[in-house]
Amino acid sequence: MKHIRLLITLTVFLVGCQFSSSTGDSTLASQDALVVAAPTTAVTTDTLESYEIALAPVSSGLDRPGYVFVLQDGALAVIEQAGVIRRLSDGASWLDMRDLVDADSSERGLFSVVFSPFSDELFVSYSRRSDAATVVSRMPLVNGAPNIEDIALVIAIEQPYANHNGGFMAFGPGDYLYIATGDGGSGNDPQNNAQNPQSLLGKVLRLDVRDATVPYTIPGAQPVQQHWLPEIISIGLRNPWRFGFINDESIWIADVGQSQLEELNVVAVDRLMGANFGWRLREGNLCRPGESDACNDTTLTDPVAVYAHDEGHCSITGGEVIRHPRDTTTDALIYGDFCSGTLWLWDAQQGAQRIADTDLQISSFGIDENQNLFVSDYRTGQVLALKITTKVE
Repeated sequence: MKHIRLLITLTVFLVGCQFSSSTGDSTLASQDALVVAAPTTAVTTDTLESYEIALAPVSSGLDRPGYVFVLQDGALAVIEQAGVIRRLSDGASWLDMRDLVDADSSERGLFSVVFSPFSDELFVSYSRRSDAATVVSRMPLVNGAPNIEDIALVIAIEQPYANHNGGFMAFGPGDYLYIATGDGGSGNDPQNNAQNPQSLLGKVLRLDVRDATVPYTIPGAQPVQQHWLPEIISIGLRNPWRFGFINDESIWIADVGQSQLEELNVVAVDRLMGANFGWRLREGNLCRPGESDACNDTTLTDPVAVYAHDEGHCSITGGEVIRHPRDTTTDALIYGDFCSGTLWLWDAQQGAQRIADTDLQISSFGIDENQNLFVSDYRTGQVLALKITTKVE
């Protein structure tokens, strides 16, 4: 199927602030002004002829759908930008946060949710209506239902601009809460937040939220460096949407680019502490203008895959870890592009493989308890089941 080409100036939300990878910037550099950083490790293989996909609508009529996840009773649910979580089976509202959520601009709203692994609670990440700050809050679950009346703040991060406001959160190794934040927006990170260790923007944060009597505490081994804020464990992100863990051994982060490249990072968890993913020194594996010396620093963490803004590509959407269609004993990461609808698989042996072109506006993915894969189509307001198989040769 053909690619859907969108004007980047359209207002698109994408639940994770990946929506304006090339907007809000009047000083974008030309390709000729960019220099490839060394070493270059990202390679993409085109394997469109090797895979087949099948898409089947599961739910429709949704308002800007995003992340698909499993409720505690095993039912599937989906996040809507405006602040509603709906069951996919019948569209019924499971949680309505619209009174608390600012979803009035393209990159604000309800971003992500996660169940606590150690208590009967739900954690939510969203744009706060009162001041547009990105906040993480927690609320108790009563008989499996969230009690929004007892919502409590965990952390609030002030946002200087209306884009790059979201990110994602997940519980990871040690039952710590990991949060990925965007750089605060505009274009070219004008405040240099991503490289500033005294800003929570453009970072991976790690919090201990096991003690509900306080918002959070700082895990051991933090601060990572003496001059870093203690919540921070990694720096140099631009606009992450989304991230996750592979068997609690590695973390993957899909980071939306500025105007040239989209990037995928995969890092061993034990190397995440102190990692610098490079923005705004570089975009993907390309040095930004005037940053050649700094961006060739060998201590920067290189992406495992990049792809260019051609063929309608504009904004990476991660992702879910699935069993590889070719080898069910191997994990693979599925991800896509919001504008073009292209799908890729990445695995540690073969790297990135382009597997399909679709007409979807891919805003997020999800997986159920039986390893069935789902994808959200922002444009049509649908969630679809996505099945990937290999072609018989």
